[in-house]
Amino acid sequence: MGLKKWRIVVLTSFFLLLLTTFRFMWLAQYDPREMPQAQNGVLDLRGVDLGNQSIPLNREWAFYPWSLTEPNELEDQTTALKIPGKWRQQLESLSDVENPSFLYGTYRLRIILDESNRTEPYSLYVRDVRSASVAYVNGEKVAEQGQVAVTPDQFKAEIKPYTIDIDSGVDEIDIVIQVADKGHSKISGMKEPLLFGHTSAVNRSKTVSIVAQILSTSILLLHFLFALIVYFGFSRRNELLYLAVVFGSAALSILLDDDRILLVLFPEVSGHIWMNVFSITYATTVVFLMLFFKRLLFDVLENKRILSGIYLFVIALYVCYIVLVVFDLRSLTGPLFSILMNFVPILIVFSLFRIVWRGMPGVIYLLFAVICIANNIAWASLKSNSLLILPYYPFDIIIAVLCFAVFWFKQFFHVTEESQALAERLQRINAQKDEFLANTSHELRNPLHGIMSISQTIYETEDQLSDENKKNLETLITVSRRMSNILNDLLDAHRLKEGHISLQQTDVDLSAVVTGTVDMLQFMTKGKEIQFKVAIADTFPYVQADENRLFQILFNLIHNAVKFTEHGEIVITARMEGKMAVISVKDTGIGMNEQTMKSIFHRYEQADSSLTAMGGGLGLGLSICDELVRLHGGELTVQSRLNQGSTFTFTIPLGKRRSSPVANSTFIQQVPVVLETAASATSLNRPRILVVDDDPLNLSILERILRANDFDVVSCTSGQDALKQLNKGKWDLVLSDVMMPKMSGYELTEKIRERFSLAELPILLLTARSQLEDIQAGFHFGANDYITKPVEKVELVARVKGLIDLRKSLSERIALEAAWLQAQIQPHFLFNTLNTIAALSDENPRKMMKLIDEFGNYLNASFTTQNLSELVPLEKELELVRSYVYIEQQRFGDRLKVEWDVRVHSNVSVPPLAIQTIVENAINHGVLRKPEGGTVRISILEQGVFVNFSIVDDGIGMNSENVQQLLRKADEHHRGIGLLNTDKRLKQLFGSGLAIESEEFVGTTVSFAVRM
Repeated sequence: MGLKKWRIVVLTSFFLLLLTTFRFMWLAQYDPREMPQAQNGVLDLRGVDLGNQSIPLNREWAFYPWSLTEPNELEDQTTALKIPGKWRQQLESLSDVENPSFLYGTYRLRIILDESNRTEPYSLYVRDVRSASVAYVNGEKVAEQGQVAVTPDQFKAEIKPYTIDIDSGVDEIDIVIQVADKGHSKISGMKEPLLFGHTSAVNRSKTVSIVAQILSTSILLLHFLFALIVYFGFSRRNELLYLAVVFGSAALSILLDDDRILLVLFPEVSGHIWMNVFSITYATTVVFLMLFFKRLLFDVLENKRILSGIYLFVIALYVCYIVLVVFDLRSLTGPLFSILMNFVPILIVFSLFRIVWRGMPGVIYLLFAVICIANNIAWASLKSNSLLILPYYPFDIIIAVLCFAVFWFKQFFHVTEESQALAERLQRINAQKDEFLANTSHELRNPLHGIMSISQTIYETEDQLSDENKKNLETLITVSRRMSNILNDLLDAHRLKEGHISLQQTDVDLSAVVTGTVDMLQFMTKGKEIQFKVAIADTFPYVQADENRLFQILFNLIHNAVKFTEHGEIVITARMEGKMAVISVKDTGIGMNEQTMKSIFHRYEQADSSLTAMGGGLGLGLSICDELVRLHGGELTVQSRLNQGSTFTFTIPLGKRRSSPVANSTFIQQVPVVLETAASATSLNRPRILVVDDDPLNLSILERILRANDFDVVSCTSGQDALKQLNKGKWDLVLSDVMMPKMSGYELTEKIRERFSLAELPILLLTARSQLEDIQAGFHFGANDYITKPVEKVELVARVKGLIDLRKSLSERIALEAAWLQAQIQPHFLFNTLNTIAALSDENPRKMMKLIDEFGNYLNASFTTQNLSELVPLEKELELVRSYVYIEQQRFGDRLKVEWDVRVHSNVSVPPLAIQTIVENAINHGVLRKPEGGTVRISILEQGVFVNFSIVDDGIGMNSENVQQLLRKADEHHRGIGLLNTDKRLKQLFGSGLAIESEEFVGTTVSFAVRM
């Protein structure tokens, strides 16, 4: 134990000594040993000047056990009982019943008075007699609380302090008090001595005690309210709530104990309810004090599992105790109360010791508070067990509450000091950050401008550049300009913060500046359906501004509007208000909520990043705008509603007026949606990639990289467009950005996965974030891989090729499945066909020759190398189907009927064996399963740009459950692969597979569509 721990021990010992000294000084004022005491039921006050003092009637009273007799019937033979004392033991010793549950007896005391004390009336203050009593003075009944009786049925408990007034003209006072009590409590009978004296002295003693209790209660309630206000209004820390409960329950227990102020204020409260509430308040105080220390302990403790179990056990005991008290099960509440009152303080001491050992700031005050509470409990124990006569002592509780308050103030100041130190550190780091950004910007500007200059020179002077290289140079120059703008923003932010920006204000043509800004920003609307509207009259006066800074303000505001608007319009207007021009930039974009609007003009602040967030940057643009507008003497404000758009408005001083008026004009420019597609001459053998990104510049970069590596690229600017493109042919890969408006890359991936598996159509996600949760989200929604921005060309090409190779492997596997499928001609089919040929040789040789020809055609079509291709002409597929149908009709005769409805006038290609597989299924598993056979109808109709195929049979059909399971991969190992393989190939080639409808005992319809 170090020096600090020894100091705590010394301070604790000194504090305990101080508390004990105060307690003895208080007791010295009320020491009953210096006053006359009763002996054998008689208190002789002759020769004693009562004066202003009240006397506790303690020591030996006459006691009549198991008797409730009237005063005039009392016998002289009796026993003496000490007050305070244990009347239960006295009664039990004279009872035939072991541990009786109902007790009664009579107390008697004769007080002999001195003639000098007859100056004023006397009073007798009965504070605590349990649980019903009747008081007689000189043979007359003067007070009654509850109803005393010799049987529990007639007994009624009532515990309230009361005062008896006695006339001053008596020489002797004969006090008889009948008492009855029901229950198992050890505290019963005359728990405290009665207080006797002149009326003024007794009232003064009562007042001092009540005021002390009210003072303690007031302090507790004030801290109770303070803790609740802090908890609900400032800091939701559980220990504050626990401490508030401790203060509240402690205050309630004081009002219910000693002089029972609450019972005096609310006399209708029964003694039974009082006892229950009183015991609950004591248990609540200690349990929530335990929880308070537990919460503090867990802040500094690592291993909490075992302790948590112990604390939960105590809480369970506490809840059980409350339930038992409510249901008045006194035989169980007593032992449970004892367990709580003995075990919980041990936990409190243990928690406090660990907290002290850990060295929490201000812990000495917690230690002092617990010492005060323990000291108060120890003395109260002596009083409750009738070992001492103690007046109410308020200072232990008051000091404990003050110690808790000092602890919290200490914690507050400690946190405040830490916060101030942290704030100073953050300010230093912030200054270092600003300096670093400024220095970095300065260092990057020169090489960046060099890159821009060289690129621009090559672009303008080199005649041998191909169109592809010229586009690459344009992209390089655009990216460099964007980076230059970011560096300029960093430098401007630093200059504004240091106050190094000075304005060169002149008369500026606002309309010209706005028009130039809109022209420059037109390229950003690529892929967006946006209208620019500049509604500024040509007669609008000049404005007093720095032209470059005004351009910067407008550029940032309009750039921000374009970035967050997908379609609609951006309107720039201006009007005059007094000596100020009011310029507004209104968009129909995504808008902002109230919280975002409050922080949008702060540095490095942007709208919350979500799955559909757009744009990027450092969050400096609007902050710089705000500060530049203020430098001009104006103000920048924003009005916005989520999903309805935003309006940024700023004011700037007006300059001189124009000399010649011209009619108002409005500039409107329509920017159409742009969809980059591959050239029509692109080879079908090149892998097709669908690129999705809402940023046209990013799209341009990705297109250049992929096309340079011999990929066929189609690009679109939204997830909705991408889903439409998926229906327009076969795709090898989808490359999508994650952060896009309306439909994020995650949502797009999820929708694609509803149609294509991981291997059928790979998806590569582009993300600016590489945190674990972002990667997990991508894989969760069905992405094959991800790549972080900015994209490295080598990495992008490598990942794209890897995923396309994976997709090709699957395509080859599906094609091999199809070829294997047809190669697996069932032996019984061959055997039956040959038997049919043999039978026809005698009966109908001509029909036999026709069957041999069709059988040969069937074998030839089954084993042709064309079946290894993705598509075959429809005519070839129909030749195979017709041969197969002819063979089966010859075998089964009238049991099999086939109807044809082919109306196609265009060249159409289908996956090989697709129709034949479906027809074979309809014949073998449909109509031929019925004894009488049935009809198969083959319908091929041309409708618009699609050719619809439908194979209908009136066979045995299937129930809905079998239909749903038919094309599920989980059942692949339990069936053939014919329909499943056909469905896969149709989805790969045309985006949609087989549609199956069936009704049991009615028939089945299998259909699909092919785009021409």
